[in-house]
Amino acid sequence: MRSHQKTMLLLASVFLVPLILAWVVLKMGWYEPGALSHGEWMEPPRQLENYPIGKWSIAQVIDGDCSQACLQQLSKLNNAWLALGIAKQQTQKVALTSGEQLNQINDGLEQMRLGQANQQLADYDQQWLVIDPTGWVILSYQPAQGDEQIKGLITDLKRLIKNSRFQ
Repeated sequence: MRSHQKTMLLLASVFLVPLILAWVVLKMGWYEPGALSHGEWMEPPRQLENYPIGKWSIAQVIDGDCSQACLQQLSKLNNAWLALGIAKQQTQKVALTSGEQLNQINDGLEQMRLGQANQQLADYDQQWLVIDPTGWVILSYQPAQGDEQIKGLITDLKRLIKNSRFQ
């Protein structure tokens, strides 16, 4: 083989070998796409009735009375909101209740009553939901599963606010 043929073969392999390797990895199923969010995406997302448009929200669903465990989760929700730092200016804390207003809850926590169209959200009792500024419930978290869920909520919400068009 002549030197210019070797050079052309080497140049072609530099471009073709990575393409062939990528094709093999995809065909063999060796590639697993990673998830960027820590919560569970709501499928399909749900629109809240009478949502005050303008801010991202971290909401806890409370179906019925708020027990001691519920109050502890609300305290953790407040701590997660405080951990947002400067991003908390663009967020609010909300308690989504299916019944009457709860008197034992304050801490700057807004209370919203779930309307008839949103009663299926009562199934997310004792879970946290992320609501976008237009009222769409998009992510859910289970704080009872531990601090990783709470850290994931903070990370996800900061990323959503940073990349949001709702400023």
